[in-house]
Amino acid sequence: MAAGTVEGMNALRIAQFHSSLPAPDRKVGGVEVFVHRLANRLVDRGHDVTMFTFAARPEDARYKVAQAGPPWAGTGQVARLTLAPLALNRLALGGFDVLHLNGDDWFMCRRRVPTVRTFYGAALFEARTATSTKRRVTRAMVYPLEVLASRLATLSFDIGSELPKGYRTHGSLALAVQDPSSPAGVARTSHPSVLFVGTWEGRKRGSFLVDRFVADVLPRHPTARLTMVSDRCDQQPGVTWVRFPTDDEMSRLYRSSWLFCMPSTYEGFGMPYLEAMTHDLPVVATHNPGARFVLRDGSGVLASDGDLGPTLSALLADEGARARLATAGRARALDFSWERVLTEHERAYEAAISRFMRG
Repeated sequence: MAAGTVEGMNALRIAQFHSSLPAPDRKVGGVEVFVHRLANRLVDRGHDVTMFTFAARPEDARYKVAQAGPPWAGTGQVARLTLAPLALNRLALGGFDVLHLNGDDWFMCRRRVPTVRTFYGAALFEARTATSTKRRVTRAMVYPLEVLASRLATLSFDIGSELPKGYRTHGSLALAVQDPSSPAGVARTSHPSVLFVGTWEGRKRGSFLVDRFVADVLPRHPTARLTMVSDRCDQQPGVTWVRFPTDDEMSRLYRSSWLFCMPSTYEGFGMPYLEAMTHDLPVVATHNPGARFVLRDGSGVLASDGDLGPTLSALLADEGARARLATAGRARALDFSWERVLTEHERAYEAAISRFMRG
C-alpha cells in the first residue's frame, strides 16, 4: 500500500471506473455525479485516486483521469453492454491497491487486484417499470449480467434499497450529496412553487407531473409555478423549464421552492430527494424502493398516482405541514454525511484487500 496514513488507516492507491463523468453541456445522472464527488473527497482524505472512464476530465476533478477506451465505447447502448466491459480487461492496474467498479463490468475477467462493486439500483426493477419496449428489453438483458458482476467482484454492495434475488452482496454503502452552495437566507418564492429534477419521459415521469400540476394544482392555486429541471418540457400554463442549471443555480431553486416532487416509478436511491432534504425542502414522491428508503420515518410524503395532485395542492395550502416535513427531512438527511460515506468506502476497500490477499 502507499505510504502514509489517512486518519489512522493506510493511504490507498485507488482505481475507480465509471463510463461517464459530469459535463457542463448535458444533464447528468446521479451516479456519475456521486462517483465524481466521491473521488474528489477521497483525494482530499489523502488517497491517490485515478478514474478510468470513456469521458473527458471534469474541470474540477482533483483526481487523475485515465482513458479506459475511446469515447464512443461508453456512449451507445450496444457498446455499453459489450465493448465497455471487455475494455476493462486491458486496464493497467499494477500500481493500485483496489479497483472500485461502478457499473458495466460483467465481462471483466482479469481481476489481478481486489475489486469493489457498487450497485446503485437493479436492472430488473428498471425493466419492470420501463415505459418503452426497447428499454424494457435491454434492462432485462442486463439483469443476469449484473448478477454475474456481483459474483466476480471481491466484495459487492448495494446502497440501502432492496435488490432482486441472485445478487451477491456484502452490505450497503451510504451515498451523499453536495453541501448546499447558496446562502441559507435565500427566500421562498412569494407564490406557491414546486420543483422537479429528472427526465421528461421514462421512469422519472416529468410529463406525468406536469399533467397533474395543470389538472389538479393550478385550479386551486392559480399563481402556482412548477419548475422543471429536465431534458425537455412541453409548454404549459404555470410551468417553467430550466435545462442546465449550475450548482449554485440548482441550490437556489431548492432553497426558493415550496415543495419538491419527483414521481419516479423506480429509483435505487433518488439523489434529488436527498438534495431537496438538505435544503430544508419538503419532498413528495410516488412509491419506489429508493423513495421508501430515503424518505422513511415520515421524512417525506409517498403518494399514489391518483393522489399526487391533491397531495401537492393540500401541502401548498398548509404551511405548518410543510415546516414539519422540512424539519423531518433535514434530520433524515444527516444520516447521509460525507464523513459516513468516506469511512464506509475506506472500510470496504480495506476489507476487499484483506479478502483478496487471503485468496
